[in-house]
Amino acid sequence: MTSQVDGHVKTISKSQITGEHGVALAKERTHAMGFLFTPYGPVEAGIDALIELRDPATGQVGARMVAVQIKTREDRAYTAETDEGFEYVCESADVAYWQKASLPVIVVLVRLSDRSVYWKRAPAQGSPFDLETRRLRINKSTDCFDAGAADAIAQLAVDQAQPGIWLPPSGQPDSLLFNVIKAILPPRIYVAATTHRHGRDALKALLEATDNPPAEWVAKGGRLITFLNIENSLLREVTDSGSVEDFPVSEFALQDDEDEKRLFVELLNRTLRAQLDPTLSWNRLLKLYYFPPDGPGIDRTIRYASLKNDTARAVVKAKRRADGSVSYVRHSAFSGRFWREFDDWFLSIEPTYVFTRDGVRPDRFAGERISKLKRLENNAAIRGQFVMWRSLLTGLGLTPSQGDLLVAAPDAAPLLRFESLEMIGLPVSVPDDLWRSRDAHAPQDNEEELPL
Repeated sequence: MTSQVDGHVKTISKSQITGEHGVALAKERTHAMGFLFTPYGPVEAGIDALIELRDPATGQVGARMVAVQIKTREDRAYTAETDEGFEYVCESADVAYWQKASLPVIVVLVRLSDRSVYWKRAPAQGSPFDLETRRLRINKSTDCFDAGAADAIAQLAVDQAQPGIWLPPSGQPDSLLFNVIKAILPPRIYVAATTHRHGRDALKALLEATDNPPAEWVAKGGRLITFLNIENSLLREVTDSGSVEDFPVSEFALQDDEDEKRLFVELLNRTLRAQLDPTLSWNRLLKLYYFPPDGPGIDRTIRYASLKNDTARAVVKAKRRADGSVSYVRHSAFSGRFWREFDDWFLSIEPTYVFTRDGVRPDRFAGERISKLKRLENNAAIRGQFVMWRSLLTGLGLTPSQGDLLVAAPDAAPLLRFESLEMIGLPVSVPDDLWRSRDAHAPQDNEEELPL
């Protein structure tokens, strides 16, 4: 287009028109998300527009912004483009500019010929002169700039917002799974006087009577307290026979005195450890239950019922070097905490791992390995681990050969039992993708669960 005034010719280049066309298409897609798109002024150095987040249901806004740089082309193919994706290398000056931004920045890539629009977060770390820092890898399935990207773009603002900032959740219903199981206590509890001043003195006396004394008891202030029938167990060796009394368990379980409550929690913990031994090992330093190796082969896999189907999980897995030797061993583990709510007791389960050098000896780099796994694990992986522990502790979905994790012998009746809690239905949800790591090249082998 040209115009002539007093002999002077003004022009608008094709690249300018292309750029405006790209901005218009990006604006159209942003409004389809329910957000507000505001183009920057005619003078800009590396930001073309601002996206203001908005709740599509209520129209509410909260000054949450994402900066946008739009790169438009007519019809040229992208670098290394395939049906699955392509690469885009940003200019070093642009990257340096974006890295100083006080807002999260996204790069929107527009191709007019097929009206394709993709997006990626601008590089926030690394040297602007490093080619890998500047390289954006686009997945055509997951990086489309359309209504489906709204939650992920909104999450960028949450990352830089103050704790507690709320953004609109998904309108899809969801179910909430508590990492808690209900403890079913034995009906009676036994109390007897003991002449041993400390619990360690009582344990020493028991070890003189047997190599494998009962462990599910506590002693304090001249009293020994247990769920075991004292007169029918070896505990009679360290108590006064005429002093044994039994009470309804509620007289101890519902105590409000803090000292008595702590003593009861300690009894619950010791009873649980006794029931889980030897199926699970107990790490006293870390206060964790974990699976030991399955014989000399180390690796161990168990079966259980997940939320949808029968499942197998590698609960002990050796990482081997090229020559076949063991580098380290990862053990599935959990920490458990007993707590009371009204008249009921519960066990909260926090899945984690124990790392050893060979299945037995502690691994010197366990802390670093656990930290790395925690960064990579997504919500589904953690939920899957909890479901495994819940199934094993409650006996849900176990095959006859598997048996109950709490029963050490086929004819034994466990003192403690557990029941699953029902999931709670929620009217809204947070898309699971938003719980996942943002590292596009994060390894995907942290989840060892496979349907059978």
